[in-house]
Amino acid sequence: MKAKSMSMRSIGLTVIYLLLLGFGMTFLVGCGNSSSTTGTVDKGQDPPKTNVNQNATQPVQGVPADIPSTANLSVDDLEAALEDNKEWQLIDVREAREFAAGHIKMALNRPLGNLENHLAQISKDKEIVLIDLNGSRAQSAWHVLVEKGYDQNKVKVLTGGMLQWRGIVSSAGSNSGADTIKSSETNTSGGNASEPKPEVQEMVGGC
Repeated sequence: MKAKSMSMRSIGLTVIYLLLLGFGMTFLVGCGNSSSTTGTVDKGQDPPKTNVNQNATQPVQGVPADIPSTANLSVDDLEAALEDNKEWQLIDVREAREFAAGHIKMALNRPLGNLENHLAQISKDKEIVLIDLNGSRAQSAWHVLVEKGYDQNKVKVLTGGMLQWRGIVSSAGSNSGADTIKSSETNTSGGNASEPKPEVQEMVGGC
């Protein structure tokens, strides 16, 4: 009787052991599948994030972020070019009221805000000199022209703008650049013919 009782107890313990072993195996298999699935999802999501970041930081091809040093033109070089009658295009990108206050002879007024609407009037075959009050808007205009296909080696920015210009100032309100030489008016009234070239006396706003 006692032997039979011990046999039944052994059978019961064996059944419980087998049940626990089966539950443990099931749990381990389930965890393995969950981990594998998670790893697959992560690997599938990482590449798109990398591509998005690369596209966001990709610069505009062919156009430098800053204008090259070779694009800067000094007032002395411009004055020498005008005296040699070089067929350069002078584009003043200031507003009309600033342009009327005084501008370089033969300059055309093409305000920066409307520059893209006047590209047909700016030749790609000639040297271009961009002018403003101190050079900042001219640099922006440089980028506009280069992005529109103009040769960056032919587009120049007048260093210091009109604040640095000490040459001849054209008559107010002219878009073609009829010369107004203030020193000649002084000479007519009996002044000294050796007086220096006039400076721009007034500039209205802008930069």
